[in-house]
Amino acid sequence: GLLGGERWSERRGANVLDSGAPWYDTYETKDAKFVAVGAIEPKFYHELIDRLGLDVATLPDQHDGARWPELRTAFERAFAARTRDEWAAVFDGSDACVAPVLTFSEARADPHALARDAYATIGTIEQPAAAPRFARTPGGIRRPPPQRGELGRDALRDWGFDATQIGELAALGLGMLD
Repeated sequence: GLLGGERWSERRGANVLDSGAPWYDTYETKDAKFVAVGAIEPKFYHELIDRLGLDVATLPDQHDGARWPELRTAFERAFAARTRDEWAAVFDGSDACVAPVLTFSEARADPHALARDAYATIGTIEQPAAAPRFARTPGGIRRPPPQRGELGRDALRDWGFDATQIGELAALGLGMLD
C-alpha cells in the first residue's frame, strides 16, 4: 500500500521505518553504545525533542524529508553528549519512544525480562523462553538443544541425503557428523 501510494521508496534508508527518518533510527552514545528511537507520532516526537534538550523552533519540520540530514545531525550530536545509560535514565518513564540497545547479556538481566521470565535455561543453554504464552495452552521447550554434531546425520537424512552422500561428507571431516 505504501509503495502503491507513492509513500515508500525501494531505496534502503529513505523511508520512515527503515532508518530514513531521523526520529526512527539508532544513535551512538558517548560510551560507544546505542539507543533506539521510534518517535513517529507528533506527541512522541515532541517528547523526544524536549528530553534531548533541543528547541523545536530551531529544527526542521519533523516530516520535511529534504532536511532530514540536518535533523539527524542534531540528534547525533545530542546523543553523543551522554552515555547510553544516562540517556536511558533521561527517557525512563517517558513517552518519547527511546530505549537503550542492550547486549545479549544485558537483555537477560534487564528488570523487564526478569519480571516476564523472558529467558529459560535449557540444559546448559540460556535462551529466550517460549512465546507467546497462553493460559490454557502454555508453550514450552521439550528438550535441551543438541550438542554440536549430535543430530547432524539425522538432519542430512531428513534433507534427502543418502548414506553414501553422508559418508562422503563425514570423510571431509565435518564436525557436524561426529
